[in-house]
Amino acid sequence: MAKAVLLTKAGNLHPLSILDRLTKDFIQEDFIFSHGFTNFDILLNRMNTLSATSKGNMLPVLTMYPGGDCSFINTLKEKSNLLTEIKDDEQPTLSLLKEVILPGILGLNQADQAEAVSYSEDLPAALQAVEDGRYALAFIIL
Repeated sequence: MAKAVLLTKAGNLHPLSILDRLTKDFIQEDFIFSHGFTNFDILLNRMNTLSATSKGNMLPVLTMYPGGDCSFINTLKEKSNLLTEIKDDEQPTLSLLKEVILPGILGLNQADQAEAVSYSEDLPAALQAVEDGRYALAFIIL
C-alpha cells in the first residue's frame, strides 16, 4: 500500500537541489497532478510499472512532492551502489529514504527524523497538507 512520508523541514535545500543530488542514483521524470489530486491512480500505476525490473525484482521508486501541481518520480537505477545499502527487504523504498536520502541528502539524522517526519496513508490529504504549507514536502512510496 502506498503511503506519504511528510517532512516538516527539508534541510536547507530547495526541492530542485534535492532532485539534482538524486540524479546520480535515480532516473527521474515529472508527473503533473490534476486539480484536487484526482489522478493519483495514474501516478501509482506509473510507480508500480517503473519499479518492476526485467529480472522480476522490484526497484525502489519514490515520488517527491514539494507543492503545486508538479511532482517528481524517482526510480533507483538498476546499477546503483545504493542497492547494497538497503537493509529492509519488506520496505526497501522506506529503508532507502530513512537510511540514505534523509540523512545523506537532507542532513536529517535519526533525532531530526523523529521530530520532522510523519506518515500518512491518506495520500490526497497528505499532499494537500504540503500544498497548505503544513509540511515542506512529501515523498510518496509504495
